[in-house]
Amino acid sequence: MPKGSIKISQTRKELGLSQLELAVQAGIAVRTLQFAEAGKQRLSAKMLRRIAEALDLPYEEVIQESAPTDDQFDAWPWSLSQFIQSKTVPSQQAFCEDDEDVRNVIQRMRESWGVHLECSAPSNYDEIFRAGNQKLNEQYFRYEDRYLSLWQRHPQTLIVSASEGVRNGASVVLPVTDSAYEQLRDGEISFMDIGPDDILDESQNLVLDTAVEFSETRGPAWYKVTDSLSYAVFCQIAMLAKDPLAEDFRMLSFGASSTNMRRQKSIGFLYSTKVMPEYDFPICEFAQEYDGGSDETYTRVSTTTHYAHLFHRVVGSQFRSATRRRVIARTLSAFQRVVKPIKYDAGRDGVRSVA
Repeated sequence: MPKGSIKISQTRKELGLSQLELAVQAGIAVRTLQFAEAGKQRLSAKMLRRIAEALDLPYEEVIQESAPTDDQFDAWPWSLSQFIQSKTVPSQQAFCEDDEDVRNVIQRMRESWGVHLECSAPSNYDEIFRAGNQKLNEQYFRYEDRYLSLWQRHPQTLIVSASEGVRNGASVVLPVTDSAYEQLRDGEISFMDIGPDDILDESQNLVLDTAVEFSETRGPAWYKVTDSLSYAVFCQIAMLAKDPLAEDFRMLSFGASSTNMRRQKSIGFLYSTKVMPEYDFPICEFAQEYDGGSDETYTRVSTTTHYAHLFHRVVGSQFRSATRRRVIARTLSAFQRVVKPIKYDAGRDGVRSVA
């Protein structure tokens, strides 16, 4: 969680506001404002955003410079309670309409990942990340066909995040079979080897395949973009698992950038010794079974599954019903395009059909 900065008190004084006046405008307690101005105690990003808006300042200027730009993911899973309280089923914008729409999203995913990789902090894995990204660029048509085929059979696996009416990212979460999960976990297959036949409607085995902001997005502030993407990821975790609190619930992912690895850790993932064939991406697994590791990891894991369970119970049926309606509507539309209209002609023996 971030800390406030001296910029808050400086701007408040320039505007001629007392602490009480600013606290009232921001809708926070005076004590919270005092903590923010002192910059010695971590506060929720939500509180600091209210202060920034009241001062008409960018969010980045009211937090200490040391605070990372993707602090919204660091706020996970403690910030998830806000999702439970304010979010329901993803909006209509979250779902792709047709094959062309999906191809556009996939292209933006691939293009944006290169930008995401370049903007991530340096790490020991950089050479692996860049080499893997280059291979995927060279295999673009295989990459596109794979995601398109997944969506055609299982549209719930691809969610587009949106904020202020603007699409700004995409999340792919796959509920997979036991076999596909174990093969990926053991480093026998890559994420690109998981296809439509490996996907179920719901599963206790989830694979976090992709989560990336679109690089060309303009409009919403960065934290709103990250908020909407984190909501999309969390929504899929909650909706595609049968029971996130059950002992057999498992999740896998893989590292493809340093920022990506930080975000996974913030949810409760730990890296294994296995790497993915062909791309050499390090494989990580959700630390559902606490093995005596850090208390922080245990807290993140238990909080994530707790909120996922609540969300699943509250809006799970709505999500599945909405997805099912979209599948049926798309199937009927495709059927109507394929089936030729039947013409009728009155013949000597009565009415007969003519194709």
